[in-house]
Amino acid sequence: MTVSNILITGANSGLGFEAARQFALRDGVEKIVLACRNKARADEALQKLEAQTGKRIFEILIVDVGDLESCRKAAETLTTKIDGVVLNAGGGGGIEPTNVTKDGVTFIFAINVLGHVNFVDRMMDKGKLSETGSVMYVASFAARGAPEVRVPKPPIRKGSVEEWTAVADGTKFGESSSYTDIYGATKLMGAMWTMSMARKHSKMRFMTIDPGMARGTSGTKSLPVFQRLTMETAMWVMQTLGRAHSVDVGAKRYVDVMLNTHDFTSGVWWGSKNGLTGQLADQVEHWPEIIGNEAAQDNANMAIHKFL
Repeated sequence: MTVSNILITGANSGLGFEAARQFALRDGVEKIVLACRNKARADEALQKLEAQTGKRIFEILIVDVGDLESCRKAAETLTTKIDGVVLNAGGGGGIEPTNVTKDGVTFIFAINVLGHVNFVDRMMDKGKLSETGSVMYVASFAARGAPEVRVPKPPIRKGSVEEWTAVADGTKFGESSSYTDIYGATKLMGAMWTMSMARKHSKMRFMTIDPGMARGTSGTKSLPVFQRLTMETAMWVMQTLGRAHSVDVGAKRYVDVMLNTHDFTSGVWWGSKNGLTGQLADQVEHWPEIIGNEAAQDNANMAIHKFL
């Protein structure tokens, strides 16, 4: 499968911007769609990318992945048929991540999962995504637990439709729940969606990538102050110890997995084999009873679509 036209959500900064830059330097990549919420920031990113790469292969698509109507309009507006989608936008959800949107889900779930799923569904319905295309969802080590930074596995017990629905609408979490529980469970649900979709659409590739602990991303900017300072300090310490990496290394994971269709197969969540950096491996090894559970995967997909 050839991946020549690529769309990246959240491409104006951080990992998304760096991935766009690296994709542009790879042979065979003909067009890169920068799918961004803010037109001014998207324009600025396009100009920087053209200057840094010497390529004029970038175009802008305005989409707010936290708004289902914006996702619908973006899918209809898109003029380029896409071979590869990188669902990179999202983040911590700001200072009130658990506020419920008009669609009945938490804001953090809306921007990390629901909007992306809706956008992909719409692209497929409108014929804007190649029948043999690749869809990559960006997850996090928080979605499978990371003892290296004292992040436990998300509080998912069986992965029933009801449990996933409670993650989406926030009722799973009480006042005592930690931010990492909420963020991790949200990202886990997105990863499970890709595995379910991989089995439903065998001609395509649906996979998840964990960029690892990449210091310098824009993702921490939207976190509450305490969480942001904690994460940034942890990243600095981990990189100093050689147990984390820079943004360009994290973005290279996107590029390598997307373009190497032979080694990085569909239905797999790719992330660090050990720790938070280094060699990529199937993340099912970290939590087989949930990640490898096909019923739980399909239940996550069904729960997401209850809100669409």
